[in-house]
Amino acid sequence: MNAALPTNARPIEPRLAARYQQLLRRYPPPADLAVMEQCAIALATDAAQVKASDLHIEPGAEETRIRMRVDGLLHDVAVLPNDSGHRLVSCFKVLAQIDSANLAHAEHGHARMDAEGLRLDLRVTVVPTPRGEMLGIRLLDGLRPVLRLNEIGMAEGEQSQLLNWLTDIQGMLLVCGPVGVGKTATLYAMLRELQRLPRSVLTVEDPVECSLDGITQIEVNAKRGLTFPDAIRAMLRLDPDYLLVGEIRDPESAHVAITAAGSGQALLSTIHARDAAGAVTALRNYGVKNWEICAALEISVAQRLARRLCVRCRVLVDTGEADQTWFRDNGVAVPSSLWQPVGCDVCGGTGFDGRVGLFEVWRLTAEARTLILHGADEPALRHNALQSGTRPLLTDALDKVSSGLTSLSEIRPLYRQGVAATAVA
Repeated sequence: MNAALPTNARPIEPRLAARYQQLLRRYPPPADLAVMEQCAIALATDAAQVKASDLHIEPGAEETRIRMRVDGLLHDVAVLPNDSGHRLVSCFKVLAQIDSANLAHAEHGHARMDAEGLRLDLRVTVVPTPRGEMLGIRLLDGLRPVLRLNEIGMAEGEQSQLLNWLTDIQGMLLVCGPVGVGKTATLYAMLRELQRLPRSVLTVEDPVECSLDGITQIEVNAKRGLTFPDAIRAMLRLDPDYLLVGEIRDPESAHVAITAAGSGQALLSTIHARDAAGAVTALRNYGVKNWEICAALEISVAQRLARRLCVRCRVLVDTGEADQTWFRDNGVAVPSSLWQPVGCDVCGGTGFDGRVGLFEVWRLTAEARTLILHGADEPALRHNALQSGTRPLLTDALDKVSSGLTSLSEIRPLYRQGVAATAVA
């Protein structure tokens, strides 16, 4: 006799899906199609209201879990029988104009809706699993204001370096980090600065996340043959002062971008790299030559996001023994007290409200270019960055812990991921 499978013990956080939970109480499963359509709209509205970036509908052995990614973390907000989950997925497929027939492979679609004053763009992906179709939705709020450079959490010194580069109109600026750390938001903040200048600005994005007046934005469409490299080449013929490429994601886009930046165009983009010095390694891995990097790269910005403490319920407590040990083990001065999350109705019981950026801005010097030209590795480049006055990512993170913007628990993962290699001992 087989042992019973363990049940999913993750807690449900119904406060994050208030409208949907209200419908569940009024119309418990199983519900008819009209009610399921209301449920789909309520879920999207709830997700937008709590500023979720993603909505998941995940089938299990007997039940379907609905989850929202808020401030970078997934929260389970509801659970329902699988047959109801399947109908809910079908409703979103109809909204996104995805074939409602059984899927043999992943399908993508998008839908637009107005949800209580919010104009939502839903990017929907459905994939088949042995237990049914899983659905993932990326939520883009078309009415959410684009933050300015001084609103994303960057220190004034780092802001000045970026603003000074914008006036140079040459070379390449890269924002580095893993997926979901706000790299695109930082690029958009810089676009807001460029809006005020008498310059021609063109972007290539996948997708265009927010329309900006005075800036020409091109959306990649691989099905129609418009790829990142093709769009970049077309942009160069349109007399731009600044180019923004949403992401350098393969050798071809890397070479086209580096050629544009090396030929006198100012180019902004993102790339997957652990820290600022890692951008050089990432370009090398795409086959870009050292001399090309020297000629093009001007600034590398490493970025992460930390959840911002809810100011309505955070509390200041004496630093515990475990935290004191952690500070000592990492060679950091031990503070006498730390801000801690609590949780209230305003923050949905999480203790956090939004996220704040953590940054490291490395402006390359002549010495750094010489090191790159001669093939210096990442440790040598990091050491040079520190010697030239670059403020490490972990220093910025610890400053935000000290000021009560975030908690120590939010930055500990950076040390586990090896980002501490950029910290000053």
